[in-house]
Amino acid sequence: MNLYNLLGSGIGTNEAASLSSRLSSWHDAMVAHERRLGTADRQPSCDDDCPHAEARSLWSEALATFGTRAHDLVFLRSRAGTR
Repeated sequence: MNLYNLLGSGIGTNEAASLSSRLSSWHDAMVAHERRLGTADRQPSCDDDCPHAEARSLWSEALATFGTRAHDLVFLRSRAGTR
C-alpha cells in the first residue's frame, strides 16, 4: 500500500479515497515526467499540461482533506513549492 492510499484509508471518507487515488496517479505521472526531463527541477520545456501544474492545487486539497497528516507527503509538498 502506498502512502497516499494509507492516508486516504486512515481518514475513511469517499473524498479522501478519491483524492488518494488521484494523488497516486499524479505521483506516477510526475515521476515519469521527471525521468524524461532527467531532473527533479522544473525545466523551461514543461508546459501547462505537465504534472507540475497540478502540484499546488493537489497540495491544497491534501491539506484540506488530510490536515496535518498531509505534511508526510514530502514529494507532493516539494513539487508544490512548499516547505
